[in-house]
Parts: sequence; C-alpha cells; structure tokens
Amino acid sequence: MRDVNKKIDISAVRQKLSILNKQRNSYIFRLTHGKPMVFGLPHEVFRRCGKSNCRCARGERHGPYPALSVNKDGKQKIVMIKKADTLVVLGEANRYRHYQETLAKIRRINKEVDRLLEKVKSTTTRSYP
Repeated sequence: MRDVNKKIDISAVRQKLSILNKQRNSYIFRLTHGKPMVFGLPHEVFRRCGKSNCRCARGERHGPYPALSVNKDGKQKIVMIKKADTLVVLGEANRYRHYQETLAKIRRINKEVDRLLEKVKSTTTRSYP
C-alpha cells in the first residue's frame, strides 16, 4: 500500500523537471559548438635558470610561462606551451576548461532529475498482495 504520509505534489515535480530539462538542453547545445579544444588546463609556471648570480638564486623566479596541466597515464604533468602557440593553445585550453565545467553542471542536473523521479516512484508505487 502507498504511504499516505509520503504524498508529493506531482505538478510541482513536473515543473521542476521541466526547468531542469531546459537548463540541461541549454548546456548540451553550448557543448556542441564544434570549436577545437586542447586537453589540459591552463597553468602558469615560474622557473629557476640555475645561474648563481641570477635573481632566481635569491628566490625571484623567472616567469610566468604558459603551460598546460594534463593527466597522462594517471599522473599529473606540466606541459610547456611554445611561445608561438600561446594564444591558440590557451584559447583552446580555456574552451576545454569551460567544457568540463559545463559537463559537471549537466551531471548535477542529471542527479537532481534522478532524485526527483525516484521520489515520484517511491510515493506512487505500491505492493500487490
């Protein structure tokens, strides 16, 4: 038997699901832009040159130099970006970062949709004999 205390407002759930679906579709269309991306997140690196009389020997390192933080074979690596490629690669890396952030939003929406549908199922399902 259905638990009378578990009543939910199906109309409100439908409205919430409709809003979530519109948000998810908006995010999905943003991800399908087709523009090139590069795997990795933008990063800045500061370096020491190794010369004993240089300012970096006193702790003032050289930089920042553009780089990408990438995960290769389960290990975090820093890949330096060539000066000539900096603008293009950083733009593509920022698109990749945005893609990952938007994908995380879609996954949160999917979890909320799943939670709402489970709530509907648990309040509308009953056992027979």
